[in-house]
Amino acid sequence: MPLTDLVRHLNARNTAGEGFRMHAPFVATPGGEVQLHFAGLCVESLFLPVVDTRHGRAHGHAASLRVSGLTSGQPVAAEAVFLLPGNDAEFIQLDRLVRTLHALNYLTQRIRGNLLLNVHPRHVLSVSDDHGLAFEEILRPCGLLPTEITLEIDVAGMSTETHVQRDWQAHLIRAVGNYRSRGYGIALRGIGHDRSDLPLLRALAPQIIRLDPPLLASGLPLGRLVAPLRNLDARLLIDGAGLAEHAGASHWGDIDLVQAAALNKPFPAVAGDARNNGFGRYLQRSAA
Repeated sequence: MPLTDLVRHLNARNTAGEGFRMHAPFVATPGGEVQLHFAGLCVESLFLPVVDTRHGRAHGHAASLRVSGLTSGQPVAAEAVFLLPGNDAEFIQLDRLVRTLHALNYLTQRIRGNLLLNVHPRHVLSVSDDHGLAFEEILRPCGLLPTEITLEIDVAGMSTETHVQRDWQAHLIRAVGNYRSRGYGIALRGIGHDRSDLPLLRALAPQIIRLDPPLLASGLPLGRLVAPLRNLDARLLIDGAGLAEHAGASHWGDIDLVQAAALNKPFPAVAGDARNNGFGRYLQRSAA
């Protein structure tokens, strides 16, 4: 289905059900991209490449947001988008609209691979069952399958949500089971450095664990951070900012995936054994 037809189809679909009533929130641009226009904001997709360190080839992309004022064009913090919903139904709708925006724009990427999409903790907690079903029905007309999508969930964010449930861990385990049964991959971030969350991580069995900035800023050497995670059968991902912070570290052989910190910025060079693996070859090609 042509992109403009997809946009019309998804705009018509958005008028049904609970949540915000928005007329034509998705807008196809002359440049072949799709924007989300919502509450005076223009929301766009950014795709940050993720590289497999073993062979230096692209694993896929992690989606992020670029937000600006619809009339002013001035940049707005991406987090501001999620301050707008007034209830759970509106929040679920908006979170799903953002992921739909990314799915539409990912269709135009020359090299795709796997797409990492954030699922907000409040969305996970607010949906009672059948997690991932509604999004699968959105992906289908786009020609995308759940097996091409990895859903990334912030574990720390689950426990600090305003409307957190006492049994949020049990709810999260059920939600991840629902997602996985439909073919989605699972990535987790927001894990602690004291490893008190290891039992939960084992129960969730993610395909990817992101070593995010709070964890990397704990002051522990990279080797001590990754050692307890190696028995979880998950691939470890670090972004370019963390890569720069731990550039001189050993144990780079334990890092499976590296994500660019921003577009048009090269990955920083690293020392030691990383130069001899696939990631080192990727760095050499990038610098050429």
